[in-house]
Amino acid sequence: MAPKFGTSGLRGLVTELDERCVGDHVGAFIAACQTGTGLFVGHDLRDSSPDIARMVMNAARACGLQVTDCGAVPTPALALASTSTDAAAVMITGSHIPADRNGLKFYTPNGEITKADEAAIVATLGGRA
Repeated sequence: MAPKFGTSGLRGLVTELDERCVGDHVGAFIAACQTGTGLFVGHDLRDSSPDIARMVMNAARACGLQVTDCGAVPTPALALASTSTDAAAVMITGSHIPADRNGLKFYTPNGEITKADEAAIVATLGGRA
C-alpha cells in the first residue's frame, strides 16, 4: 500500500514514509503553498513520529525554510502557533490510524490546507500523490 495524499495530508505505512516520500511531499507543499515566516514541525508520541519529524525538517531546510522544532505537542497547539506567527506547519500524527502507520498534516499560515492547496500539491508532485 503506497502512502496516500489527501484529507489534509499524507498517510501511510511507517515503512513507506521514507526520506524520499516525505521529502517529495514536503517539497511540494513548500513549492505550492504559502509558508509565511517559516515552518513549525511537531509530532505526536508514536514511536515513529520523531524520525519522520527529522525527515520533514531536513526537507524543509533543504528548500531554504527556517524551521522550528516544536517537539511533541498537541495538534491544535501547533496549528495555533502556526496561525499566530504567520508560519506554515507540519504535524506528524497518526491520530486514529493503526500503530504501523503514521501521517503528516500540513498547515499554511491561514490554517489547515484546503482542497485547492491539496490539488496544487498533487500538481507539483506531477500527479503522483
